[in-house]
Amino acid sequence: MTSEQHRPAQVADLDSLADAISAALVDHPGVVRLEPTVRSLIDRWTPEAFDQIHRSLRPAGSPPVVARDGLILTLADGVLDLKIDVATDISRSALDLAREAQEVAARLIRAEGIAVGRVDVSILAIEGTAVI
Repeated sequence: MTSEQHRPAQVADLDSLADAISAALVDHPGVVRLEPTVRSLIDRWTPEAFDQIHRSLRPAGSPPVVARDGLILTLADGVLDLKIDVATDISRSALDLAREAQEVAARLIRAEGIAVGRVDVSILAIEGTAVI
């Protein structure tokens, strides 16, 4: 397989990839934490409750979606879109940190042989004490 070929990803692969991206981002300088999303909160419900909600909200044939605190991965037609929600440290430029988060995530996605689509980063909080 060449770097130009992409292997089809399975939902289980997305779970592992989400874990890897989450760990890499949490360890990245300036990232205070990944912010929970509504979807990640729903994922914590019982499997039966989530399955019922999942069936009613997502039509059959929808692309695979995996959610973690601060991450939502969506795979469609072999291309992975990613949404990242983070809290950052005030000592780092939010714009630089967002770009770095995109690069970290894109590198991990490519390493799995999956094409990178959109990588949207939202800075939901900037924390720390400003020095005036």
